[in-house]
This record gives sequence, C-alpha cells and structure tokens, in this order.
Amino acid sequence: MSPISIPFYSPEESLRLITGKWKLTGQNFPVWKLHLQNVLSAQGKLYVINKPMSRPKSNAPEEEFAEYFRFMADESDVMSILVFSMSPEFTGDLRVKFCHEVVRNVENQLGFYKHTGKLLIMQEILSLKLQKGQSVKNHLVDMRRLFKCLSRLGYKMTQEELVYLMWFSLTKEVQDTASAYMKEPNNDVDKVHEDILASLEPVPEPANLMDTDIIDELGDLSCPECGSEDICEHSMNIDQMDIGLPDTPGIFMIDCLITSYESWVIDTGSGNHICNHLQGFTRRKTLRKDRSNLRVGEGTPLIAEAVGSYSLSLPSGLVLELDNCYYIPNMIKNVLSFDLLVDQGFYYKYSYKMISVFKDNIFYFKATPVDGLYTVNLKDNNSEIYHISKRSKDIEDQTYLWHCRLGHINKKRVELLLKGGFLGNFDYKPFDNCESCLSGKMTKQPFNSENERATDLLEIIHTDVCGPFSHVARGGYRYFITFTDDFSRYGYVYLMRHKSETFEKFKEYQNEVQNLLDKRIKFLRSDRGGEYLSDEFDNHLMECGIVSQLTPPYTPQMNGVSERRNRTLLDMVRTMMCHSSLPVSFWGHALETAAHILNRAPTKSVEKTPYELWKGKKPNISFLKIWGCEVYVKRPTSEKLKPKSDKCFFVGYPKTTVGYYFYNPEENKVFVARNGKFLEEKFLSLENTRKDVDLQIVDEENTTPVVEPEIQHNNVEPQSEPVEEVQTQDLRRSSRVRQEPDRYLGFAKSEFEPCVYTKFSGSIVTFLVLYVDDILLIGNDVPTLQSVKEWLSKCFQMKDLGEAAYILGIKIYRNRSKRLIGLSQSTYIDKVLKRFRMDESKKGFIPMQHGIVLSKTQCPVSSEDQDKMKLVPYASAIGSIMYAMLCTRPDVAYSVSVTSRYQQNPGEPHWVAVKNILKYLRRTKEMFLVFGGSEDEISVTGYSDASFQTDRDDFRSQSGYVFTLNGGAISWKSSKQDTIADSTTEAEYIAACDAAKEAVWLRNFLSDLRVVASISRPIDIFCDNSGAVAQAKEPREHHKSRHVLRKYHLIREIIGRGDVRICKIPTEDNVADPLTKPLARAKHEAHANSIGMQYLEASS
Repeated sequence: MSPISIPFYSPEESLRLITGKWKLTGQNFPVWKLHLQNVLSAQGKLYVINKPMSRPKSNAPEEEFAEYFRFMADESDVMSILVFSMSPEFTGDLRVKFCHEVVRNVENQLGFYKHTGKLLIMQEILSLKLQKGQSVKNHLVDMRRLFKCLSRLGYKMTQEELVYLMWFSLTKEVQDTASAYMKEPNNDVDKVHEDILASLEPVPEPANLMDTDIIDELGDLSCPECGSEDICEHSMNIDQMDIGLPDTPGIFMIDCLITSYESWVIDTGSGNHICNHLQGFTRRKTLRKDRSNLRVGEGTPLIAEAVGSYSLSLPSGLVLELDNCYYIPNMIKNVLSFDLLVDQGFYYKYSYKMISVFKDNIFYFKATPVDGLYTVNLKDNNSEIYHISKRSKDIEDQTYLWHCRLGHINKKRVELLLKGGFLGNFDYKPFDNCESCLSGKMTKQPFNSENERATDLLEIIHTDVCGPFSHVARGGYRYFITFTDDFSRYGYVYLMRHKSETFEKFKEYQNEVQNLLDKRIKFLRSDRGGEYLSDEFDNHLMECGIVSQLTPPYTPQMNGVSERRNRTLLDMVRTMMCHSSLPVSFWGHALETAAHILNRAPTKSVEKTPYELWKGKKPNISFLKIWGCEVYVKRPTSEKLKPKSDKCFFVGYPKTTVGYYFYNPEENKVFVARNGKFLEEKFLSLENTRKDVDLQIVDEENTTPVVEPEIQHNNVEPQSEPVEEVQTQDLRRSSRVRQEPDRYLGFAKSEFEPCVYTKFSGSIVTFLVLYVDDILLIGNDVPTLQSVKEWLSKCFQMKDLGEAAYILGIKIYRNRSKRLIGLSQSTYIDKVLKRFRMDESKKGFIPMQHGIVLSKTQCPVSSEDQDKMKLVPYASAIGSIMYAMLCTRPDVAYSVSVTSRYQQNPGEPHWVAVKNILKYLRRTKEMFLVFGGSEDEISVTGYSDASFQTDRDDFRSQSGYVFTLNGGAISWKSSKQDTIADSTTEAEYIAACDAAKEAVWLRNFLSDLRVVASISRPIDIFCDNSGAVAQAKEPREHHKSRHVLRKYHLIREIIGRGDVRICKIPTEDNVADPLTKPLARAKHEAHANSIGMQYLEASS
C-alpha cells in the first residue's frame, strides 16, 4: 500500500493551489513540490528545475543554440511560477540565477522550517483536547492528521507515545467507556483508534477518496471456508456476495449522492485498484473479516470483502486487466491506481483539461476533470485521439475515408455524393470533427453581440490611431487619432506627425473636454496598439483614475466605434478630394472638415445629433460651405491699382475663431478670414476632373510613404522585424543623367543621411546607398532588386557588377546559415603595408604599447632633424590608417587619434608609434568586423569613457565612445576634449555628452531605415563613473560642477526627452576603454572581441 495519497489534480488546479492557499511556507514543501512538478510536467518544462544549461560556444551547431534559447524561455516562465508560488520569506532573498538553484536553496532551508514545524505541531498536539459535544471520531482524525504531519517532518515517535497522546486528549467519560470495552492494554495506534470508536458504536461512513491512504497491511488472502490461498469454488460464488449500498452514501469533498458504476477516478496515491461492484471480476478471493480491515483518508475504517482480477471494458474497444483490485461496497466511486498502471507500462499525455492514457503507442482511454478529480466515464468517452487512431486502422469507417480522399470537403457534400451513387453502396455515418479540418479551415466567430452603451458624457471614450498614409499632409502629418464619446458620438480628431504623439494628444483632449463639461473620463477603450501600452500612458491613466479597456489581440471589430469612425472619415475625405482640384497633401484639412461635419449630422447610434448631446443645443449648419470650392477673399490691405481680393480655395473651419480656412495657391499658404465670396454654383457646374485619389494607409511595419519630389518626408516609423537574407548588388554609374527618374521609383531620400534612399513595399525592403559614382543596392527580394537595376539603367549609363563582394575596398563576408555578416579591409591593409615597406616587418600585438606617452617635446627642434623627418611619409601613413579605422577598425581609433596630432612636425618617437600601428595591422589584417549570430532582440547599445588629462602638452582629457548593434560596432570615436577638465567626473561627463549626441543621430537614422524595432526605446549608454551618471540624471548644480560649460548639459535634455538612458557599468566591462588609453594585450583583445572584431573562415 502507498504511504501517502495525493489526488490526481489537473495542472490548472495545481497551479491555482500553489499560487493561492498552498503557497510554499516551508512546512508544506513536499505537497508544494508535487504540485509544482505536476504543473511543469504538463507544460513540458520539468527539466528546468532539474539541471541548468550553459550557453553554447560561439562555434556550436545551430541546434545547440536553438535548444539553449528554448531553455532560457522556459527558464523565464518557470521562474515566474516559482516567484508567485512562494511566500515572502522565500522570495525576499531571491538572488540566484537559475530555477534549479531556487528549488535547491528551498530544500537547504527546510532544516529550519522542519525544526519550527515540529515545535508548532507538537504544541498543537499537546493543546488539542476533546471538547464537550464534539465528535470523538473527528477528534481522533485530527490527532492522526497531526501525527502524520509530525512524521513527514522527520520526527518519529513510538506507537506507545502516540497512544498516550491520543488517550490523554480524551475526556474522562470517553476514557472510562473505552477502558470497559478494551479487554487488554494495546500500544498499537490503529487498534486503539478502532477500539475507541467501537466502544462508542459509531455510524459507518463511506470512504474518503480525497486522500486514499491505506495504512494497514491486509495480511494473507486465504479463503475463510477452506483456508486455500488460491482461487477456489467458495470465492467464485458471486451470487452469495452482497452488492448493496451503504445507507449514507457520499464521496470525499464533493456532493455526489449516487453510486456510479461507470465512473472510475484516477488516483496517484492509491496502491490498489478499488471497485464498488462485482460485475467485471474474472477472479476474486473472499477476505476474512479480521484480515480485511482497511483505513483510508483521515482514518475512516473500510471493509474490503474480496480481491481479484477485474476486466474493465473501455470505449476504445480495448479491455484493461486490473490485477489486485479490491471489492469495497462502501466506496462511492471506483478507483484506478495510477501507480499500478505505470508499473504495467502505461503512460499519459496531458492536454487542456484531458488526460489520455497510452501503452505501446496505443490509446486506451481518456479522463476529464469532474468536480476537481480526473474521472474515466465509461458511458461517454468520445476521445478525439481514439477516433483519430481508430479511423486510421478501421477501414469500415467509409464516410471518413471518403472525406479524406475528397480533400476534406464538408460533410454535406460527401452525403450528396453518396446519395448520387458516386461512392458505392454503404450507409452514411456522420463522423465527428476532423482535426485536420479544424487546423486548416478555422474561421473567426462573428461579432454579433453589442457592447454596453454609456449612460453619460465622458463615461466611455473610444480612440484609435490611423496611419501612416501614403502621402504626407501639409505640415508633415502622416497619422491622425480620433476620440469619440460613446454616449453622444461626438468626436475629436488630431493630426500627428509621429505615432509617439498619441499620449500628448490624449492629454490635450482630456484637459479640454473635462474642463468643458466639468466631468471626468471613466473608461478609455482602445486596441492593443503599442502607442497605448507605454508605461507613461498607463501611469497617467492610473493617476487620473481612468480604466483602460483593451480589445483582444487581432480583433479590431471589438473596437468597432473607432474603426467605423475612421472609415467614415476617410470615405468623406476621399469623396471631398475627388470633387476638388486641390493637391492630395490637403487631406489633413479635409479630415478636420469631415470631423466638424460629422458632429453636426445625425447618426443611427443616438436619437439626436452628437452636437446636441454634447453642447446641449441644436447645431447651426447654415455656415457650411462646399470643401475645395473657389472663393474670393478680400485682401486686408490693397494698393489702388491692384485687385482688392485674391482667388483662393476653401479648406476648412478654424476651431478657435469665427471664420474659414482659405488656401492661396499663389503664395502657397493657408490663412483665416471671416468671410469671402464662395463660388459654389460654379464649382458644382464644373466637371469632376479628379476621379481617383490615392489616399491609402500603408502598413507601418513594412512600408514607407512615396513622397513626391517637392515634399520632404520625415520621421519614418521603425520596422518591427529585422531584414533577413539581405541581398546586395554593386552598380557603377556614370555622371551623365539621361532622363529624369519617374518619381524616383518610390525611393525616399533619408533625412538624416542624404546618400541613403529607402523603399518599402509590403514585406519587401530595398535600400539604395550612393557614394560618388558607386551605388550599393540592399534588399530582401531579388526580383525587386532586378527591377530597380533596370530602372536605373534607363536613367543612367551604368555597369552591373553583380552581387557585392567588395565595396570601396571593403570585403563583405556572408554566412547565411549562422546569420553572420562581416566587413574586412585585408586587401587594403596589404596595399598600405607595401606602400610604407612594412609588409615584411615584425607583427605587433597591440596598436600602442601600454605606458607610451607622446608629446610635442619629442618633436625635432633643429632644422637638420626636421629635414630628415620631412622625408618620412608620416601624414600619408596616418591618412591611410585612418581610412581603415573609420570603416572597419575601431580597435586602432585611439592610437590614430594620438599620432595624428603631430603631423605638422613629427619626431622619431611619433613615427615609431605609427609603425607599431602598421605592425599590429599586419598581424590582424584578416580580422572582420562581425555582425549577427545572436537570437536576442537587435538593439543599439552605447559605451562612453574618458581618460583624465592624458595629453602632456595641454592637459586635456581623451574622450571615447562606441555603439554596437547586433554584436558589432556601428559608430565609434576617440578624440581629445575641447576644454580642460578639472576632475575625472567632468571628463567622463563631457565624453558622455558627446556619446549622447551621436546616439540621437543614430536613433533618428535607424528609425528612418525601419529595421531595428527596439530603436523606439531610449538607447542605453553605459558609463563607468558614478559621478558623471548622477550629474547627467540630476539637473541640480553644486560648487564642483557650476563651472562646466553649458553646452555639455545638453545630455540632460537628451535624457529628459527619452532619446537615451545613461547607466553605470564596471570599468572592466566598459568596451570603450581601449578608445581612451593603451591597454595590456589581454584586455585589448577582450574589448576588441566585444565590439565584433573577430577572425572568420574564408568567405565562400
């Protein structure tokens, strides 16, 4: 028999328990761990708490990296479960990294909890006394439960001690009654328990399956008639067996008053199968009464009348042979011991609220939760797994067979073909759901239900952002946001240049309407757009007491009011613009006009107009004019011989003043005037020349607007996914243009890098990079690249050099299997070494020796020495090295910065330092600047450092910064500071300011490229000086920093507007360190590797 019984809980129930009332407190560790294992086993994450997994080496196979990243994802999920399933005394000191360490630390702490638990339980045992009127049986059950808890904590007491504690807890009357019944003293707890209850003539009660703990051994199983231990004729007499039910049926913790022969409960703790009826026994042996006394649950006595083999017929058609099955008529439900099934080779698979039991890959039965317990219902066990398994083997299921043959057409069509005689002669038998059809034909359910309407103004506000649009509106607007009151349907619309302006527009709307109506917004209903999910937005809503109501993912229908409002507005805008001759860039004015009109027009949603419900009075629409019509507007001042009015176009209604918006095409400006002469009749009589308006919302995740040549585009939203499998093409063009490109084939010129042009079309991304007479095409779609080359060939005389292998002397390396790309200038460095006769020199290990100090005192003084150094190509060498440093070699940035200061009058030590750089490049010429290879989110990270007063001539400090993206450096700088710093903190502060300014440009440029999703967040800049970090974050001044030039405080504004975030980092981890000072070889190589300087195999 199993010493401990744990009911078969579902993983959902186990998770609810360990995060609720059964959180880990120390004393309940065994039960807590069992339920934790149940949850993790169902999720396939049990391996996480057993052993850790180290990160694979860089040259490990892709399979190892995939397994590692899966482990880290599961590790994060399991850690969340652990934190929420522990009481504060465990989570308060949680500093370990892996989940298995958390569980191990808990087990190590159990020594303390066991000791404390023993004291508490022993104290409760000693204080527990039978009260007057209390049930003796319940009192004894409580005592036995405390004995069991004490035993589980490792405190073992003798049977005699347990008997004494139980006996002394009883009242004198019960002791006297029991003493008279007990013939002789007994030190067996179970026997004393039985005698006490027997002396009081207790009413038998049914079994408690919630904790099936059979304590007694059954002894021998001999026949009471003949004494035989084998199956005999006496034990086979079924007719003589009593199969009646007890008078007071009931089952454990649920209200179930009817015995079920067809239901079997799976129990993981029971050591035996238990059955409450005889039907199904193939062999059985009757037990003697003195050998059949069992205890279950909290000590409830039961009588097992027989034991034998039971044949359980399953709905799958299979028969499950249950050996060692006990017949106990008092049991309300039958019990399947899962331990015995496991011993027979059975195993289970868990899916949502269903356990399927298999053996040798054959499905036997399923169990579903009934009142918290997994139950096998023999009447209705329509397992989908069974049907799928059986249909693959049972050729008689002709209906399902033809359904599969006919490409999974619907059931009605199969029935029609059968009736028409096309499928032969067999009876049509409807089949259950086809799992393949569920996977391939699933559709969304219709949205028929209506949401509850608001009962007052500002109770519910609907909002949505629309855009970006394919054309930029006047003022640079590409988005608009709407706010619609649910009660009145009165709406506001705001134009936006960036989606990030959503929060500011909401605050503007909130302040205006709450002040106007003297009411407060209660609910804000929106979709799950990222613009509504920022921490800043959430915090503001919580501070204002506004409840954010978000729609489920991928269900814009649930935000129907805003979606309908956007569609209506855009339909009106398109129609108004089709009826006018104004440029498409006026869609912003048309949009505001449409919103103005909608608020004054009736709607099906409310009985009155939105304006009436919002303002409390009827709207005046007599002033409305046809949008886009011609109008003559009087000039404010006019000369005597010039016209008194200008011919303009009506484009809208001002919000803050009485009058109209007019557009003067001659001056290309929009202005406000009180009135004018509207030519509406003439406008209506004109033929409509504009039949189609290309006003489309483009996918902001994958596209960018096509900007007409005269309109500057800006602020392209970042793309959510990086460009994969980038193809590059190298083109050579002539400087003679044959014809003007037709709208630049949809390419948009980057605002932040004039030599870069971008084009986005759906998921297709194309970049055109121009440098003098060289063009580099980059994209993820080869046909698109081909079409671009054909278009360029029509515009320019050019030569197609095919897939780019070299560009401007830079070798391009690709490894698509490892997702790597590398840049190298080994060929260029070879040419430089030969030019300065260093191709056969010794190989250097670092670009500048640690401890070397250069200064102007080392410059030649005499004319003879100066003439000698003029023969040395010092400046030429510096320039050649600098080109390599700027393109692919950030590891020599500091040494180039220092040596370039002495080009006017170099000395011998300076030339030696330059030659050391060349020796280092000779040894490392095959190094690549490598990007990729990481599965983590692509993000930009900056590092800033400074070396205090390193220049011996003017005592200025050295600044350095480097920014990395996807494992490689993308921007770096090492330079002497413009002013003298009087402390290391000031020097670090100046360096951090330079890094912050570079980060702003990087953030804007990468946003324009739309290939780095994380660029919408602030860029992290790491600095190893705590004082500089605090000074950048803290706007207050003190006497040690009041002298700092004002221009360096720009970093505070940059941090304040959310472009960067400055963080502290240990000096040994600051990869910008080699850009400010010479380092030892080990540190230099480690930092160079951290910014992507690596050796790679030959390019394929």
